[in-house]
Amino acid sequence: MLKNYLRLAIRNLFKRKLYSFINIFGLAIGMAACLVILKYVEFELSFDNFHKNGDNVYRTVTTSYGNGELRGTFPLSGFAQGPSLVADIPEFKTFIRTHPMYGGAVFNYQDKRFFEEEIFFVDSTFLHVFTYEMLRGNEDALMEPSSMVITETMAEKYFGPDIDPIGKTLNITGGWADGDYKITGMMKDVPGNSHLQFDFLLSFNNLFDNRQYQNDDGWGWNNFITYVELYPNADLNAVHEKLITFIDKYQGEQLAESNSREVLKLQPIKDIHLSPGMQEELSATTSINTIYFFAIVAFFILAIAWVNYINLSTAKAMERAREVGIKKAIGAYRHQLITQFLFESMLVNLISVVIAILMVMLALPLLGDIVDKDLTLSFGDAGLWLFLVGLFALGSLISGTYPAFVLSSFKTTIVIKGQSGKSEKGISLRKLLVVFQFAASLLLVAGTFSVYRQIDFMRNQDKGMNMEQMLIVKGPSIFERENLSDRIQSLKNELKTHAAIVNVATSGTIPGAGFNWGTSMRKDGTELKEERSGNVTWVDPDFIDTYGIELLSGTSWNPDKASDMEKVLINEMAIATFGLGDVEKALEERIIIGDDTIGILGVLKNYHWNSLKSEHVPVLLAPSRVSRSNISIHLNTNNIQNAIALVKEQYDKAFPGNVFEYYFLDEFFNRQYRDDQQFAEIFSLFALFAILIACLGLWALASFTISQRLKEIGIRKVLGASTTNIMSLLSKQFLMLMLIACLVAIPLTWFGVKEWLDSYAFKINIAWDLFVIPVLLLMLISLITVSFHIVKGANTNPATTLRSE
Repeated sequence: MLKNYLRLAIRNLFKRKLYSFINIFGLAIGMAACLVILKYVEFELSFDNFHKNGDNVYRTVTTSYGNGELRGTFPLSGFAQGPSLVADIPEFKTFIRTHPMYGGAVFNYQDKRFFEEEIFFVDSTFLHVFTYEMLRGNEDALMEPSSMVITETMAEKYFGPDIDPIGKTLNITGGWADGDYKITGMMKDVPGNSHLQFDFLLSFNNLFDNRQYQNDDGWGWNNFITYVELYPNADLNAVHEKLITFIDKYQGEQLAESNSREVLKLQPIKDIHLSPGMQEELSATTSINTIYFFAIVAFFILAIAWVNYINLSTAKAMERAREVGIKKAIGAYRHQLITQFLFESMLVNLISVVIAILMVMLALPLLGDIVDKDLTLSFGDAGLWLFLVGLFALGSLISGTYPAFVLSSFKTTIVIKGQSGKSEKGISLRKLLVVFQFAASLLLVAGTFSVYRQIDFMRNQDKGMNMEQMLIVKGPSIFERENLSDRIQSLKNELKTHAAIVNVATSGTIPGAGFNWGTSMRKDGTELKEERSGNVTWVDPDFIDTYGIELLSGTSWNPDKASDMEKVLINEMAIATFGLGDVEKALEERIIIGDDTIGILGVLKNYHWNSLKSEHVPVLLAPSRVSRSNISIHLNTNNIQNAIALVKEQYDKAFPGNVFEYYFLDEFFNRQYRDDQQFAEIFSLFALFAILIACLGLWALASFTISQRLKEIGIRKVLGASTTNIMSLLSKQFLMLMLIACLVAIPLTWFGVKEWLDSYAFKINIAWDLFVIPVLLLMLISLITVSFHIVKGANTNPATTLRSE
């Protein structure tokens, strides 16, 4: 019997080649889109799952409050926190402190010299707690001072392929702990689903040679990221209760003086990647809601594909009515007919799954390029095969059950007489399914349009400063401290003599790269409890002119006036935050930061130092005659490459032996929107899939609908209807379905777009064109899809369709 069912299924597929192709291809696209999205979702959910003891490993995070105001949550701590936690709380097994090489450093080996940034100082326990695959050396590789572990790629970069790096020495300059480091271990490259991304691990011992930490009690400089491992049976709730007294013990007095409060908690490392919004995060994070959203979109597209199959199968049912009637007349039972049609559905789904796998193999690398992640299909993964089997079984059942019951329900006497037996219920269902398909497509198209509009808005919005042709050069890593300032100043003066260069400034950091210092501050004359959070960045006197930031009152610094160099410039938000009056009154006020009281030289119009996702924050620009961290060079030339070559030549003269590293500020600043751009690209890709599937169904449905109305068209033409009248009549049916889909989708789209935009501080207005343009676009695509059949049907010769009547 099964052999007979298979033969019949294959025969029917070949008998209706076009509809079979549309059914198979539509299902395959839906399955492929679903698989691709879920593979991406699986990758995002897999972060840090590879650590053997990952369930017991946590990162410490601190939420800070001042005067009842939330200042933020961040993963930074002092270097004394880890040892103190293990000493005071018995549930802790061990601690791991990490310290990024902020600003990077130059690595030297013989004649090779590279600027590197993915570097961490770590405790010797790092390799014991975290599971990174060691190729050379063991977990004790970082026990000794001046020891180093490097990745496989870095070993090949410095020493060449197939060369054992163990025992070799790399010299580091311009970092937090310069010197020679002996390579004691080599590991495989860090997996892409690790929240910690690094190329080099350095012994933590060397970090304490830095003068900044030699004079610190371990609680002053919060530049460290602390991880802890709990014993397997530790009670996490009990630990969090003990953390309250822990904070009181070590920082209670200091916090009470400033009317501040800190809450220390443990964050599971598996949750780090899916917890966005934390300040000072070192790697990109993703909202779990975004992941859930993509998973829903995946099944949405699959549902559209299944709906397509159901719609086309029921539409074609009339052509198979007589087949069903004859089989029933000669003794076929209904359950046998249901089994036959389900078997056909299984065959279609099986072929679709195979094609979908091929599509996924081609699409995953493309998606991997978009999201900058290594996405592959592993056929050794039992979970993949389980999912494919489930997809095949569920797809066969969902897409095949309704058509099977419809086809097997035809009355024998009616269909053998040549009557169609079609019902208004079946027609209404097909219309409802078409409405669902296009409403879903419109949601995705309008959503994509909104995402791109918001990204474009953020990129092109006036930032309050000049970023065009702003070349950023990394400051020197190799230098002599005695004459560093003079050399930087000489470089600035030399560069400004060239016509291609408008101005040059140095600063501790740049727009889009955060601030140098975030701390508490208040207006002079107010009590300590009035402290609020503020941000400080050190810049030289040329910074304001170089960036073209507007002064609302006061002046910028005059380096020849000592009194100027003791004051700061503030933005409008600082006036509002610290209660400094208006822009003129603020010049008479002073700000207290720690033990220092600082005057205000000028007030700057609010400018976007950070992404437009966030609100303006109070900023103080503090004067520094020069800074070695970043050199901002405002170019004014069409020949960018010549200008860069000129800058490099002067830089190499001023700082021989340093690596010349540069980039353009606008590109760097817009990297903050990389996640949004990736979201938009993924969203648009899946919207395209949905539209393609819906159009395939609409094309086939139009073909069938018009073929069913050929006699009606013939009669109308005989009675005098013009081709235009016929085309208008046929188009109206599909346009009405599109309009109904729009009425369903527009309110849902408005609500979804509004919810998404609420996460942005500066955002587009939800204007009429956000809906009208996608609606017109989708209607145009729909009309183009059905126009071939409409024109063909309207131009059919009535004699051909009516000669048998």
